[in-house]
Amino acid sequence: MENFVKLLTNDKEIRIFMVEATNLLARSNLKVMKTDVARQLYTNFFINCCLLRGFLTEVDQRIMVNLRFKPTGHVAYGDVTNRGNVNCTFSPQLVFFAGDYTDLVGEGTSLSITRVNWRGGMFTGTVELKSASVDACFSDFYTESEQTKTIFRTWIARGVARGCLVQPLPSCRSERLQFVLDNIDRAQKDLVTVQWAELPSSVFSYATVVEEYSLHSECSCSKEGFIAFLMSVETAELKKLIEAGEDVELECGRCGKKYIFTTNDLEAVVDKQRKPEPD
Repeated sequence: MENFVKLLTNDKEIRIFMVEATNLLARSNLKVMKTDVARQLYTNFFINCCLLRGFLTEVDQRIMVNLRFKPTGHVAYGDVTNRGNVNCTFSPQLVFFAGDYTDLVGEGTSLSITRVNWRGGMFTGTVELKSASVDACFSDFYTESEQTKTIFRTWIARGVARGCLVQPLPSCRSERLQFVLDNIDRAQKDLVTVQWAELPSSVFSYATVVEEYSLHSECSCSKEGFIAFLMSVETAELKKLIEAGEDVELECGRCGKKYIFTTNDLEAVVDKQRKPEPD
């Protein structure tokens, strides 16, 4: 069953993304967190990253998230692909964090979000933040970086974890946005108790489902992806590795999976570099 829904209000003024993340979290790195505080932070961060899937419209797009807190080394990473793969990891310092959220924020806290399109390039936005919650970090980023008011909400209760993103379109009236936000606030109990399949019609009767997706809690790394990285390495450097006659091991910085490239693999990359791009 699809666990991500995009809705558009019937007046076409506001888009709404909803995610059911309960099962996704069960298969995520949540189990690696060592404290209750870290588990709560991870849950909020993961749900917000899932919601970013709604912004991906092309097959080869992905979004990478880097939330750096004030204390050195306390970093959260997220990776979301158009294919629905979502992977989030915390630095060791954050995995063991047991303090208050207020200890994490302040001068030096920033959120970077990178949109990658392998044909169109890469764009990174970074915003310094002093937000009062993880949800507010994401909301404040889009308000400041994209100049677009965007509201992120997460709910974790009764063993259910869900999230919502609300973003007004340029034609949206302020009173209409307030109506939607007030409606969501009033429906908080329903948002974690109503069956997922019934949620759009039950809570968002004033909106229409326009798309549905299936998200997966896993890293989207692949050997092919690392080959694309090797294609960007200078040919002379690759030739040195080939001449050394040793296998090259590359490790995914997200999930830790390791990929081995033999000299034959590297020679194939060099051959591809030599071939001109087709017109």
